[in-house]
Amino acid sequence: MLAAVLDRGSARRPKAAIGGMRGPLLVVTLLASPTALAWPARVMAQQGPAPDGDDEGTADADAPAAAPEDAGDDEPSETDERNADERNADEPAEDEVDEPADVSAHDDDEVEAAEPGNGTPDPELAEADPEPAARPPRIDGVYLGGTLFGGLGLVRVNDLDTDGAFASFGGTVTVGQMVFPWLGLGLHGGGGGGVRSQDGARQKLGQGYLGVEFKFVPAPKRLPLSLRAEFGFGGGAVRQAGIADRSGFGGAQFGAGIRYELFPWAKKHRPYRGGGLGLGPELGWIGFTPAAQGRPMSNVIYLALSTTFYFGS
Repeated sequence: MLAAVLDRGSARRPKAAIGGMRGPLLVVTLLASPTALAWPARVMAQQGPAPDGDDEGTADADAPAAAPEDAGDDEPSETDERNADERNADEPAEDEVDEPADVSAHDDDEVEAAEPGNGTPDPELAEADPEPAARPPRIDGVYLGGTLFGGLGLVRVNDLDTDGAFASFGGTVTVGQMVFPWLGLGLHGGGGGGVRSQDGARQKLGQGYLGVEFKFVPAPKRLPLSLRAEFGFGGGAVRQAGIADRSGFGGAQFGAGIRYELFPWAKKHRPYRGGGLGLGPELGWIGFTPAAQGRPMSNVIYLALSTTFYFGS
């Protein structure tokens, strides 16, 4: 209506006047339009209530214009939803969270697996602690040995009085082979002597022999104990100071003995091979039996230190 009144007024005025008032009319027209009348209300609605103060106009002019609020702030934006989805994707689900492994149970399983009868053992444990191999036999193969002995000799001859015992000593040498773990065959030879006094006169004994030896090992895998039996031939004689003639004996020779051997260096130098150097005591008997009753004879009972090297098989 205001525009119509202005139009009628402008029609009554001369053109020159209208031309001079064109600027003010344009301003009035813009202010009178519905858009211009609604604009202050829209601005007031966006800024909210004015702050308290003496001069409301001055406060409105000095206060910075508030940024327009988005009517959809209460709803999440697409960017927020995308970020939330990425965070949810990075975080593992509750069902997928790995529980800590039971270390003690795992160790127990390894120990049980390493024990015999619980499956395949750990290769590292099998290599750090291998099963010991069976111990090889020590009394084994070809052997070469000897003894040094001392003992008492009982001798009887025809022409001399030898009622007392001789202090005897001597040695033997043996070479042979274990044909079975429990049986060995060899050649045996040795000799010895002895002394005694008879009525202030010194008597001397000398004898020697050669024979065949049989060696029996009752428990070759458990006990290095051997039993010896030998037979052969030999002889000897007795001399007395002040008498030129000698009196002797001879014929078949027999012997027996029991020997226990130790192998102190075999475990170090021959851990997986049989044989080795054996040392040990031996208790035995060497005898020359009489050919008939009352005939010369000799019997020596001795204790010896034996040493034998077994080459192994």
